[in-house]
Amino acid sequence: MNALLQAEQAVLGALIQTPERTDDLYIQPSEMAADERHKLILETLIDNYEVEGTIDLVMMAQRSGANLGKIGGISYLSQLAGSVPTVDNFDRYQAIIRDEYIQRETAEAFRIMYEATKTGVIDVKERLAAAQAQLEELQELAIKNEDAGLRHMGSTLDGHTKELEARRTKKGMTGAKTISREVDRLTGGHQVGDYEVIAARPSMGKTAAMVGDAIRTSTGGGVASAIFSAEMKEIQVTERFICALAHLDSTKMRSGMFNNDDWKRYSEARDELDRLPIYITDKPDMTVQFIRGEVKKLKKKHDSIVVYVDYIQIIGGGRKFGSRREEVEYVSRQLKLIARTLGVTVVALSQLSRDVEKRQDKRPMMSDLGESGGIERDADIITFLYRDDYYDKESQKKGVVELIIAKGRNVGTGTVEMVFQKNVGKFIDIDRSHHGKAAS
Repeated sequence: MNALLQAEQAVLGALIQTPERTDDLYIQPSEMAADERHKLILETLIDNYEVEGTIDLVMMAQRSGANLGKIGGISYLSQLAGSVPTVDNFDRYQAIIRDEYIQRETAEAFRIMYEATKTGVIDVKERLAAAQAQLEELQELAIKNEDAGLRHMGSTLDGHTKELEARRTKKGMTGAKTISREVDRLTGGHQVGDYEVIAARPSMGKTAAMVGDAIRTSTGGGVASAIFSAEMKEIQVTERFICALAHLDSTKMRSGMFNNDDWKRYSEARDELDRLPIYITDKPDMTVQFIRGEVKKLKKKHDSIVVYVDYIQIIGGGRKFGSRREEVEYVSRQLKLIARTLGVTVVALSQLSRDVEKRQDKRPMMSDLGESGGIERDADIITFLYRDDYYDKESQKKGVVELIIAKGRNVGTGTVEMVFQKNVGKFIDIDRSHHGKAAS
């Protein structure tokens, strides 16, 4: 009898002998492969435990109904119960099953990649992306979890005194700079491991917000910015950076009608952009797997990185999904994992649904996040952009954009107002000490 079959039988037998071990189960029925019956048995055992609070072979047989024959009947279940000499090695049996599963799936992923490159089929990119996605999921699965369980709360404060001293030295700025000094004050900056979402309807200034944020993030702080532009071409985004840095009117950039002063500011902005650690790609058919791979490469050059994704709803999941909603939720979850596992901040732009336009008060709400409740669930910070003068030409807040922090997992919520100079694509802090004028 091979080791995998023995391990599967031992896990099932241990669960029948000691039902409370179900609480320690971390493998899935789909990972059972030595005997097809074992997948169904494990599903039935779990179901029986969740419903009855225990595992009783008689009750289990009744609940199994027509499936009883498929799982070998009471005789095989009784055989399993007697097949495990001790339940003390329960975790070891699970580890054998998990390791075998990872090996099988890894081999399958490599087989898919090999077949895709060998046959040259039309969907070769899709197959490669699917295989890459599978490998990344397996990598997450293979991460050891010895330290993931409960531990005494006091131990989490090891080294905390030094952390508090560092916070005092940084005057509360524990992360990279954001688009605004006021947002810095509210959030402490972009935090490593955080997944942030900036959401708005079209023409509210999402891309301008990303540009302004990346410039401030990468200026003087030793933090790199990585921009994944799935909507706009690299040169279009870069021109926006030049306009913001040079305070140059975008209409002049589009026409090329520069005067001498414009050329001087343009040249100075290019020199500054060359010095800033800002990277960009506009790869067609961008997937979340591609983003992860590029961020890993950049981590070899820069310890601190803020990743900008424009935008969530047009990033691909790298494989087929039952619905667009499922794919958006998958992408959102993967962006969250990129932030946590690679030790970066991810700032992703998001579209909002048209429901905003149907309300009298058009300030966005959580329910407006298009196609996915997963974005609301995954994000650590959600910021909505709102311009009153976009909807009301007689607005008293002309040229003002509201940054509405609607969700702040560790920072709370609030609204920050900034001046939006649309012609140059620039967000500017409002200096409240000078009667609300824009800060220079």
